[in-house]
Amino acid sequence: MNFKTKSLAVLLIISMFLLSGCEVYKTLYGAAPKEAAPTPKEAEKVIRLEGESAKDPSNSAKEAYSTATPTAHDPFKVGENPLGPFDKGKLLGFTLQQWLSASGIGIYSVDDENAEIDLSFKNLVPNGVYTLWCSRITFPPNPNIVDMPCGAEDGSENSFTADDKGSGSFSLKLKPLEASTKETASMVALAYHSDGKTYGESPGDFGSNTHVQIFFMMPVPTSNATKFQVPIKFVNHIDAGLPEQDVFVEEEKKEEMKKEEEVMEKEQKPPVTGEVTKKEEKVEVSKEKPVVIVVQETELVSLSPQAEDPDKDTDLVFTFTSPLNENGEWQTNYGDAGEYTITLTASDGESTASRDILIIVNKKEETPTIDSAKPIESGLAIDETKAVEFSVAASDLNKDTLTYSWKLDGVDVGNEDTYTYAYQSTYDDSGTHTVKVDVSDGLSSASKIWSVDVKNVNRKPGLEKIDDIKTKETDKITITALATDDDKDTITYSISDKRFTQEDNVFTWQTDYDNAGTYEVTLSANDGQDTTEQQFKVTVENVNRAPVIIDIIQKK
Repeated sequence: MNFKTKSLAVLLIISMFLLSGCEVYKTLYGAAPKEAAPTPKEAEKVIRLEGESAKDPSNSAKEAYSTATPTAHDPFKVGENPLGPFDKGKLLGFTLQQWLSASGIGIYSVDDENAEIDLSFKNLVPNGVYTLWCSRITFPPNPNIVDMPCGAEDGSENSFTADDKGSGSFSLKLKPLEASTKETASMVALAYHSDGKTYGESPGDFGSNTHVQIFFMMPVPTSNATKFQVPIKFVNHIDAGLPEQDVFVEEEKKEEMKKEEEVMEKEQKPPVTGEVTKKEEKVEVSKEKPVVIVVQETELVSLSPQAEDPDKDTDLVFTFTSPLNENGEWQTNYGDAGEYTITLTASDGESTASRDILIIVNKKEETPTIDSAKPIESGLAIDETKAVEFSVAASDLNKDTLTYSWKLDGVDVGNEDTYTYAYQSTYDDSGTHTVKVDVSDGLSSASKIWSVDVKNVNRKPGLEKIDDIKTKETDKITITALATDDDKDTITYSISDKRFTQEDNVFTWQTDYDNAGTYEVTLSANDGQDTTEQQFKVTVENVNRAPVIIDIIQKK
């Protein structure tokens, strides 16, 4: 069983227990609203939709309503009236299909005692006011639920407003949510407020002014790690296999009422005067509600109309308005999302009948694609001080605007429009590093990761210059070698002239009367890998010595 299936099963079990006990009667995300007061029988009604009924084009195209009074959640249908009807409230300004098209993804990150939630949403109610709830659910046999606003307990940090295109983002640093277990779980839910208000630490009245649109249940952790990330993908009630809870559609009128309206409509029609000649084409336009066809981008719209001619004297000819072709077909593509009203006309050569068809093309969300990347290799090796350039070329079938985020060892380092980041190493960068790029369309993202092994490059020691030396015979020459090493390596010294004696970095030569001359001397400093040399001249000048009387003898 995958995580999505497990989450659904858990959610259904939770719902059954939470709705079965009077003392703990809770909505899916909050406390049960107060019992609604009775209303007159003639009040208009709305109902909840579920499953295939909610996805049926004729229903998904219906306008969404609130309820006149708070309406308890009953996702597992254990109550007496799980789907309604309920007293109709205000028109919400969108269709059920538009409501269910909302989506959201993000990342929940934990680092010891710190946590962060970073979310992005699409297809929300344009300019709608939203709040985010971090709820805690206790599973049976002791079911319980506690609704808590994400962030501050007073609800001062959990709200945001969608933009005029229905997109939104939410980012918040907070305390880590309590880890989910087999007995309890943490859940994040997004609620829309149709009255444009938030209610602090309380979600508000579900059904009438607060409407949970999508939610996500945190999985049970697989380890005791104190630093981890959880990818978040929100789901709506219908896709989770539950009845829609917080928006409603009008209840279908009973068959008897429909017949009465049809009779009244016929009685109100004006009498027909005159006759229509055979050459004059009579057009009959249907007053029925348009047929609704719902497809996703890239799907083929192919209509097969059925009609009959009461005269049965000719074959009917069908024509379609754009974007359908003469065969009633339209191959949709990415970027075609929207609503299209086309007209189907059936003609017998003299008279025609027309019917409007509403085609709803839903956006088919596609993840961005990284078409090419440089370097091609995922594993690289370079020396310190060397540079390597990374770049990607990406595309998106939805033609969404793409953003780029480059990270070096998890730290943001660039988001240029050129989609290129140059990594320049230094002498302190030896080791393995990670370069990652995320390409996002605002809802989903594609990534590319490189591993860069930066090899250590030894730096030669620096040896101070030794000037040429001039001295005289019998003088003592002392040379002190001074060298530095940026790698902090141990330095050893040496000298090319054996007449010098060495003590660590100090070299001495006691000259005598036989050392006159010029000598080429090389002083060296070695860090274990590389050697730096310094050459200089030592000139010893001759010193005249007084004669020495060796002996005195008597001449013969």
